Amino acid sequence: MLNSMTGFGRCECSNDKYKMTVEMKAVNHRYFDLNIKMPRKFNAFESSVRTVLKEYIQRGKVDVNLLRMKIFPRKP
Repeated sequence: MLNSMTGFGRCECSNDKYKMTVEMKAVNHRYFDLNIKMPRKFNAFESSVRTVLKEYIQRGKVDVNLLRMKIFPRKP
């Protein structure tokens, strides 16, 4: 369980086709308020993301931003 409600985190993963970035920002709040922004293609995963985050976070205002960028190969 997290001890602090204020923080920021960023993670990037990539392969030869895509780069994925996940950013989370949390600030003190009396209740649990979760805001998720992600591409429409990933909307089917929103309820799973909410369920996992509720296991670890009890309260606070949490913003999650998921970005997907296509990587174009460089020309020689």
